Amino acid sequence: MRMLLVLLAIGLIVVFTVQFWRTRYPPTRGQGLERFPDPPKELSGPGGAAVLPAVEGVYLGTSMAGDWRDRVTVGDIGQRSTATLYLSGSGLLIDRITASPLWIPAAAVRGAKTGRVLVGRPVGGADLLVTWQLGGRLLDSVFRADDGKVYPEWLTALRSIAKGSNGAAA
Repeated sequence: MRMLLVLLAIGLIVVFTVQFWRTRYPPTRGQGLERFPDPPKELSGPGGAAVLPAVEGVYLGTSMAGDWRDRVTVGDIGQRSTATLYLSGSGLLIDRITASPLWIPAAAVRGAKTGRVLVGRPVGGADLLVTWQLGGRLLDSVFRADDGKVYPEWLTALRSIAKGSNGAAA
């Protein structure tokens, strides 16, 4: 009888642990996304001149647009990393230190705003959210600058690019 109770207790612990893990870290199943674009070799050239000075901070992640709980975890895109943000006429480069760079072509930018949501969970503080299109899906990529005073000029520049690419400014 005692052995049966021990096995039942272990079974319940396993079931609760698996359920917790599935809820907290849902499987991605590829998320139905197209391949992420490769960054250009150089940001110079037509439309490649820097629009703003580079900004240092932290890349927090990417989620499906409008749903901060639906994190993109394809490849290393979901990996949080110290990063530098570059904006040129050809697009936005999030140059991540501990992961591959994330390139968002200017034509894919759909809007930008500041928000108080970290990809995966709500937090305090303001972050820069860039909404962009990858194939038929809209994504939100989140960046927290070391100096939040740069957000107004970045919002203006990103919204200008979004309007120029027929996207709706957020």
